[in-house]
Amino acid sequence: MNKKFYRFLTAITVFRLGYALFLPIAPQEAYYWNYGRHAALSYFDHPPLAAYFIKLTTILGVTGFSVHLAAIILSIFTSLVIYRLGSILFDEKTAFWSAVAINLTFIYALGSMIITPDTPMLLFWCLSMVACFRIDRGGGKIWWIFLGFFIGAGFMSKYTAIFAGLGALLYFVLFRRRIGWFKTIWPYAAITVALITALPVLIWNYQNDWASFAFQTGRRAGEMSEFRPDFFFGFLGTVVGIYGIIPIPLLFAGIWNSVKRSIWGNFSNHALIACFSVPLLIFLIPVSVISWVKMNWTVPAFIGIFISATAYYFLKSGKLVQIWGKISVIFLLLSFVIVHIVILLPGTYLGKGDYSVGWDRLARRVETLRKDLPEPYFICGYEYKTASLLAFYLKDHPETVSNNIIGRPGLQYDYWCDPDTLVDYNAVFVYDKRNKIKDLSELTERFEKVEFDSALHIEKGGKEVTEFYIFRCYSYRGL
Repeated sequence: MNKKFYRFLTAITVFRLGYALFLPIAPQEAYYWNYGRHAALSYFDHPPLAAYFIKLTTILGVTGFSVHLAAIILSIFTSLVIYRLGSILFDEKTAFWSAVAINLTFIYALGSMIITPDTPMLLFWCLSMVACFRIDRGGGKIWWIFLGFFIGAGFMSKYTAIFAGLGALLYFVLFRRRIGWFKTIWPYAAITVALITALPVLIWNYQNDWASFAFQTGRRAGEMSEFRPDFFFGFLGTVVGIYGIIPIPLLFAGIWNSVKRSIWGNFSNHALIACFSVPLLIFLIPVSVISWVKMNWTVPAFIGIFISATAYYFLKSGKLVQIWGKISVIFLLLSFVIVHIVILLPGTYLGKGDYSVGWDRLARRVETLRKDLPEPYFICGYEYKTASLLAFYLKDHPETVSNNIIGRPGLQYDYWCDPDTLVDYNAVFVYDKRNKIKDLSELTERFEKVEFDSALHIEKGGKEVTEFYIFRCYSYRGL
């Protein structure tokens, strides 16, 4: 591999390790850390692999850094695979600048320090692309086994990996030269290996009435509404925001070039990118008209798009493309620097969605309250973010409960605690103003007595971020 790439990867990894020492833990990370404390084959709203990685990096101690470390380590391997993918599809120059551009882009930079199910899924998505190309170029039948494992491991990370399986299927089915593989045992061996690798998720769902699959499909269908042009334009705005307004034209010129070359020239490298990028985007565009599409959903598709755009830049000698490419890299670099500075500036107001502040103060208040509350008692955070961050920030990392104790869905918390086992317990109940509860009648119905203790006002940059309302609750009645 290119020495320049190793130097870049070393430098950005050292930067991330240092930055992670100061970066507060995200609510989702606290939730997946809590997954890892409750060992299981899978979980209600996501597969388990992110939690397993967090469990490994927190063995020696639970800190924000040790949780972020899981993402940083995975990002190293993902960068290596992206470089390898770019080099086998095109050349080392394309590979290097693809890896640089991806690492500097906001959404990938974020996922390289904040561990979510997307983080391991991206690694296995890229490895699946490598395996497909190796098979096509006569790399040996063992790559079919690798392909099955990579797709299965991707599914163990996040259900979106099913589009990696679809991409692999299209790559071999849509082109005459490759479809002959289906007359052999190897594609079916790959499917078998994928199913075996994903078996923990399948077993957990079978044991729990297919709850996770039903949640991910049923909830998404439930969130869909009538035609919503504001959702569609919001989706377009999100794409521009997370990939950069300057690089976007070059990114789409690159993927369009790959689509053309795969259809009319049957270039296998461009066909691979098209098969792994276009189907997910085709799926999300109509969905965005009737449902809100989250910013991370497009991330796997854009891995190939960045590589195709970089290849397009080096293939096209036009002056405009050359200038636009250079400006795009400068834009990504400046954005990278500015965003990382802004996030850590103590007085920077990032809006109501800023979950980085206030939790240490809240934990200190709850610690004080615990000392005065008669035992036995439990701690409840309304909504999974509050419950998970309380568990993380409180000194002894106690078990916490969530919405399920007042009869509302608690996601994975429904599986960690049967509320009726807590009958006659007292409780500390914490509600985050951002959750916008209309009333707390369910709370008063579930306890013999509820007393308002205090409100904790959280500000940043002189503006309100949120307010926590803390209650003392006595003698839980159960459900």
